[in-house]
This record gives sequence, C-alpha cells and structure tokens, in this order.
Amino acid sequence: MSTLTAKERTLYDSICKGMDAPGSGWLHELIPCGWSNRSAAGVLSSLIRKGLVFSHREPSSEPGAPPSYWITLNNN
Repeated sequence: MSTLTAKERTLYDSICKGMDAPGSGWLHELIPCGWSNRSAAGVLSSLIRKGLVFSHREPSSEPGAPPSYWITLNNN
C-alpha cells in the first residue's frame, strides 16, 4: 500500500469500517467527525489517485441537493 498522510489514513480507515457494509458506504456518512465536505473530497481524491478506493457519483433525487458519492475499497 502507498504511504498515506495522517488524513488519508483516517479517511481510509473510516472507509474500511464502512457504514452500509465493510469497505463501502456513502461519503457523507464516512467523513470523520470535524471534517468539512470539501476537506473530505480533497483527501478522497488523493486516495482515488493512489488507486486505493473507487468513487461513484449518484445524482440527487431532490432538486438542488448535492450529489452523493458511493465509496468502495479497491481490493486488488
């Protein structure tokens, strides 16, 4: 596994625990306490570039609401 920063490790560990199932969940449910959505998105982007996780954008079902992102670990 690539070397991770402290924030990357924190978010990665949160994804490992998951919400809906181990190793997966909605980003807004997995964001560590005290983090902003913007901060989490930046760290998630780094984990995606390192090939550790995948993200799938789901359009919002409510007009004007932000999209949701489903996150899964790359088990390779």
